[in-house]
Amino acid sequence: MIGTMTRASHAHSDSRVVDSARHPVARRIADVLRTKSARPKVCIIDDFENIEQAVRGGVELDSLYATASAQGSMLRELHGVGSDVPRYVLDDGVAANLFGGQKRSRMFALARAPKPAGLRDLLRASGDILVLDGVRMLGNVGAITRTARAFGAAGVVVLESGLSTALDRRLIRASRGLVFTIPVVLATRERFIHFNEQERLSLAQFCADAPDSLHDIGRVRERLALVLGSERDGVSEEIGSLTTRRYAIPMEPGVESLNVSVAAGIALHARSASRS
Repeated sequence: MIGTMTRASHAHSDSRVVDSARHPVARRIADVLRTKSARPKVCIIDDFENIEQAVRGGVELDSLYATASAQGSMLRELHGVGSDVPRYVLDDGVAANLFGGQKRSRMFALARAPKPAGLRDLLRASGDILVLDGVRMLGNVGAITRTARAFGAAGVVVLESGLSTALDRRLIRASRGLVFTIPVVLATRERFIHFNEQERLSLAQFCADAPDSLHDIGRVRERLALVLGSERDGVSEEIGSLTTRRYAIPMEPGVESLNVSVAAGIALHARSASRS
């Protein structure tokens, strides 16, 4: 059941009603929500924009869902997405039972999970690599993924994030579905250090007391791995010791730091401007 961007409309009768938490479809959704697997077979994608972006990224949809109060929206917005994919309407009470304390989406899809990206996948493109060292706020990871995709980065490496999979539904939402269109690699610091020993990447770190201004980063013609740490702890000693370049983002006095996603955007823009 492959998601396609065809133009086909559906009547209400095409959507099957799930009115009990014991329904096999409801139980399947519950299983997907509960899984903690690092290699899930199925993932959940919330909201129309993210579903549409995933389909554009080649993701195969398994089934589409809307709550009873939102089925009209599903019929209007998803009429061109996955015309051959089964559609279900969840009773609002069933949806509340399934999602519990998690974010309850009025519209979502189950999709076949793509193969997880690996570190070597980062070498298939020529752009810079973003390395997030200890960044655990998924809103920031998602925002950086979107920015990396916008500026043509080769991918994003997320070290010690606490995530078990890059297909975590929170990260999918935060990236606006773009996590399906760029390699997002989860790794330990040890694995990344070993990878760097093999590939000898040029690592650039951003810190307030760096000797060089960000303005100088445009002079570097080789691919860079741009390393950013969490706002609280910064870049770890293990990864910081690998960096051979350090840059400071010019700021007005009295401003101690920037949000990590903002810093990533500024750095990527500086790199992009140097190539134009």
